[in-house]
Amino acid sequence: MYPNQSIRQFGELGDSNTMSVNRYPNLSKDELYLISRAEFERQKLITSAFANRLFDNPKRTADVLDTLARKGRLLQIQRGKYLLVPIKAPNQQWAPNEFMVVALWMGDTPYYIGYFTMYNYWGFTEQIPQTIFVLNLKKSVKKTIGNLKYEILRIDEKKYFGVQKIKIEDVDVCISDKERTLVDFMYNPMGSFANMGTVLKDNIDGIDLEKFVDYLIRFPVVSVRKRVGFFLEEIGCKNSLLKKIKKNIGRKDTYVALDPSKKSRKGKINKEWAIIVNG
Repeated sequence: MYPNQSIRQFGELGDSNTMSVNRYPNLSKDELYLISRAEFERQKLITSAFANRLFDNPKRTADVLDTLARKGRLLQIQRGKYLLVPIKAPNQQWAPNEFMVVALWMGDTPYYIGYFTMYNYWGFTEQIPQTIFVLNLKKSVKKTIGNLKYEILRIDEKKYFGVQKIKIEDVDVCISDKERTLVDFMYNPMGSFANMGTVLKDNIDGIDLEKFVDYLIRFPVVSVRKRVGFFLEEIGCKNSLLKKIKKNIGRKDTYVALDPSKKSRKGKINKEWAIIVNG
């Protein structure tokens, strides 16, 4: 029958005396067995490898996984990886925590949840993003899981730093810390370019400024350092940090537009930061 323990050992999902009493008539014995084992072993992620341990041949395993997915009892996040919808979820009306989904999906791949998702998380914007942004070192893909959109973006290894871990339902989740998120905002701001200076000014007292400057210097895009240095000087940042940034802005005869969203490069020249103030 089953290569492992009987379903009757798993408590509430089936009758404690017999496997024949099925409180979930829309599920076959194989399907109920997989769900019961997963919940008993507290498996949040169902993989093909896990399911293959339960049944006697790969075809039977594939049929069970496919049927459970079609019935809404499993949410597929990629080939061979599924999230288990709790057996007691009414009419399968259940949504997993989106941060936990990312952690289970990414597995051992270095990643962090960032960009617009973290802009809201750290309070840089009140706008709630409709997509979960994940930066990682291996792949780029867009996918909808449940009712949420996920955008996985591959980044260069030089941009992978400033990551912290938080716990979601006993799962470690990697996110960009506050200072790294602010660097990302300076590189990829939300809304109009004017938001860049406003967000920096509004949040400068709530961050570790020295860490932010260290991250800024480490971030491999010189134009970002020039723009942020310009804004920090306008805000009144202390000279020692400004000097540190200035030492790392590359050639001063290479000018960048303060507002890259505008086609015109006409404007006042700031020689200290090699900036064309075209805003």
